[in-house]
Amino acid sequence: MTTLVIKPKSKEEEDLLTLLLKKMNIEVQLFEEPLPNYETREAMEDVHQRKGTRVKDSNELFNKLGI
Repeated sequence: MTTLVIKPKSKEEEDLLTLLLKKMNIEVQLFEEPLPNYETREAMEDVHQRKGTRVKDSNELFNKLGI
């Protein structure tokens, strides 16, 4: 299973990402926690260990996903 960890810069970006990912049949779960939960910490660690892919913004994410 692939986990995407996204921190939108605005409410508009959050809405756009949610809509696009749902249209691609990708499950979307939004978390608003002061500290990252276990799954988020694991995904961050994967990126740190170069097991995952880090993107700077939504445009780079869409390019990686082939949108």
